[in-house]
Amino acid sequence: MNGPLLVIDTATRNPVVALADERGKLMGVRQWPSHHRHSEELLERLDDLLAETGADRRALGGVIVGTGPGSFTGLRIGLATAKVIAYGLEIPLVGVSTTTALANSARRSTNADRVAVTLPAGASDSYVHVLRVDAEEGPPRLVGSIGDLADSIGDAMLVAVDIHEATAEDAVERGRQAVAGLAAALAELGAQAHAEGATADPAELVPAYVALPRGIARAAAEMEWSPDLR
Repeated sequence: MNGPLLVIDTATRNPVVALADERGKLMGVRQWPSHHRHSEELLERLDDLLAETGADRRALGGVIVGTGPGSFTGLRIGLATAKVIAYGLEIPLVGVSTTTALANSARRSTNADRVAVTLPAGASDSYVHVLRVDAEEGPPRLVGSIGDLADSIGDAMLVAVDIHEATAEDAVERGRQAVAGLAAALAELGAQAHAEGATADPAELVPAYVALPRGIARAAAEMEWSPDLR
């Protein structure tokens, strides 16, 4: 289906709403610090973006959504919004791994063959996702504290997103740069998948490897809403 592609990602502390053309070239971007208020601001930012670009919501050709890993609540809001828009407008939905997009964004300023993207997982744990230039080395995994990362990533270039404590400043800076380029990376990956027809059923697309918040009974995992690394 022809028309601009809507990009949504709420996996990090800086949500993204963007519009891209069918080749993945950005037409407009909104990115802001959420302060855990994704639900209050996401649709408002989307409306602002559509108004600024002059795009008609009914003319959208598809929706690209980041599938995480990331904030449990944030991801649910982003995925739900993307699904409702895709379903309501009867347009294709494409899910893109947020960590893959972050790795691609980080590589634009480096020649690293292996990249390890890490994000918070609750109050004290973190995720790590190790990716090579053309493939991942396995799904994101829970590694405990940020201090446990070294043995699990080897010689991979660390990209620390939303994590500062006990992390080298160069890794933190790479994380900032990766987040700044997240919209472009998502648009590029999503547009390619959209062109190849690699779309998702809104009823079946779930966030990738989201850990349930602490305190939720283990029985909740039986809902099969998403895999739980804990």
